[in-house]
Amino acid sequence: MANSACGFNSRSLARLIYFALFGIITMHALTGRALASELEVGKVCPVAYQGHEVGNLVVSRPWYHSSRLDAAYTAMDNATGIGVEIHFFSNVAGDTRHQNIAECDRFRLLQTRDSTARLVPGEKTSQLDIPSVFDEPFSDNSPLEHGRGTHLTPHDDRDKPWQGRVSRSSTVALYDTPYVSDGFGVEGEDIAVKFHTCVVCEREVGFDNVLSCVDWGYRREYMGGMTGWAEPDLLPMQCQLTAPQTLEETLDNDNQVSYQHWLNWR
Repeated sequence: MANSACGFNSRSLARLIYFALFGIITMHALTGRALASELEVGKVCPVAYQGHEVGNLVVSRPWYHSSRLDAAYTAMDNATGIGVEIHFFSNVAGDTRHQNIAECDRFRLLQTRDSTARLVPGEKTSQLDIPSVFDEPFSDNSPLEHGRGTHLTPHDDRDKPWQGRVSRSSTVALYDTPYVSDGFGVEGEDIAVKFHTCVVCEREVGFDNVLSCVDWGYRREYMGGMTGWAEPDLLPMQCQLTAPQTLEETLDNDNQVSYQHWLNWR
């Protein structure tokens, strides 16, 4: 009788351990999938208007991809670019529905690009990072991938480290997956691409204000031989509480959109 009880307890204990381990493995898998659909924060920058904080500009943890395929948080040997989510979250002081101390009608995202890669005709080393057909300087415009308020991530998930469309909620967001293939590299030189992404206070009446910015980007080291250029190395992300002087110069030299005259740089 004692042996039977002991056997029963041993089998029961084994079953309990089995189901416990199964539960842990299952929960780990489910949690992993859930985490993949959450915003993984890489950098948080305060956004200010005349010294008063109106929100935060958040850049996600960057990921890597090969010409907008095979996205992953670990760079593969064939990776040619990176991807980020950039979200602006206004606070009560900045929210257009609440205090709105800057008196904005909308918040927009403006992005410029500096590149050492070979340029296609019409491009400049430093320029607005928008399609040539745009008549506005902002990146939160179709067909560029963006969102506003509570929204779903873009339809195309081939260059994202998640599957399907997942929910996000921010004042305004940009989803960017830039890359430079080897064919656009300059022999003997690294490929360096740097972006300046800024929050703009847009007003229907009066001048707009560029508020705060974040710098981000990547570099592909020239390796030579059959290798060409290495997979991207991330450039350090840096917060700019006010618009850098280089932004004004880039807008001054841009022939596509005449926007600098509609800005109050003070």
